[in-house]
Amino acid sequence: MQEKKKRKINNQTGAAMLTSIVFFLFISLAIIFGLVTPSVRGFKISNDSIRSKQSLIFSESGIEDAYFRLKNAKPIDSSTSLTLNGNTVTTTITDSGYNEKTVSSLGDVNSRQRTNKLVLNAGDGVSFNYGIQAGMGGFTIGNAIVNGNVFSNGTIVGANGATVTGSAVSVGVSGLIDNIDVGQGGVGDAIAHTVRDSVIAGNLFCQTGSGNNKACDTSQADPASVAMPITQAMMDEWKSDAELGETTVGDVTISSPTVLGPKKITGNLAINEDVTITGTIYVVGNITTNNGAQVTLDSSYGPTGGIIITDGRVTLSNNVEFFGSGSSGSYVLLVTTSVCPTGCSGLNALEILNNVGAILVSAQNGTVHLNNNVELNEVVGYKIIIDNSAEVNYTSGLASASFTSGPSGGWDIKSWKEVK
Repeated sequence: MQEKKKRKINNQTGAAMLTSIVFFLFISLAIIFGLVTPSVRGFKISNDSIRSKQSLIFSESGIEDAYFRLKNAKPIDSSTSLTLNGNTVTTTITDSGYNEKTVSSLGDVNSRQRTNKLVLNAGDGVSFNYGIQAGMGGFTIGNAIVNGNVFSNGTIVGANGATVTGSAVSVGVSGLIDNIDVGQGGVGDAIAHTVRDSVIAGNLFCQTGSGNNKACDTSQADPASVAMPITQAMMDEWKSDAELGETTVGDVTISSPTVLGPKKITGNLAINEDVTITGTIYVVGNITTNNGAQVTLDSSYGPTGGIIITDGRVTLSNNVEFFGSGSSGSYVLLVTTSVCPTGCSGLNALEILNNVGAILVSAQNGTVHLNNNVELNEVVGYKIIIDNSAEVNYTSGLASASFTSGPSGGWDIKSWKEVK
């Protein structure tokens, strides 16, 4: 009997101890859980924050890469994706307005996504306000037509059939407009100190005149000269932009379809096959074209123009064609710094025959000669000669044309912000 009582007491004591231990463990686990849960939650929050920041860095890197490529006229697709250690960044470029691009970049790190948006405006770059702009060497035109305005710091002299559909201006007391049909439909003025043997649709402002269809209106002073549209700083910058790409020592001959730019060529460039321009081209020597080659700006140029600049002479012949990017307002600007024909055995700085296309040409230090069914958008030169059958078709948008290169060209930041 006594033995049973002892056994019962021991059982009760053991049960009580077991209950105490279980209760203690429960309390301990509750305390530990209470302590650990905030730590785990904090760790998760911290980890999410790190992933989110990494995603933001990815997004900003995509924006910076796209901006660098656009600013320096390097090739870039409208949509690009990059994956690193399973994490991705997707960059999309769209034309969001006139001379405006929007770059969106989505960074994704473990499904934590951040988005940046960059809006760019094209710099104003070079403004071309006339179909023809000649320097002191003047402008001579045969039986040809300029659909636009002509401005000359020298004389403007034509032959029978020479036509300027806009206005014609020759500056200073030696200013002369001779044998030109100016304007059409009652619009188009002739402005020079002396005008003779010309038919004027609009107003005739001159101090002396003879053989014209109307008398001089002497109420206006002789027009003043204007600066050429391309500055030395612009040309230096374009050359620097080209040098950001590859440099080829010696001559380059293109005999198969080629993608070119940005690039500097220390010798001559011969274009005998189709070329797609992806960046500014600088040629130290001469440029020649043959065999009906096509020179086209890459689609990444959008509504902006591309630049080819040379220190040598340029000869465009055999039906070479120039094309913009496919977007309205896109042109090729071909510039030479040559002073020819001075010291060039009578050869001109820019000789163009049988050429058609979306091209603007400039030889501000030399002579430009257009001959035989030439059609182009703008001509700038110290002296400009247009022979029979040539045609210049000025486009109004050239007054605000933008080129993705140069000190005021390229792309400028309008806004940059995180949107998600």
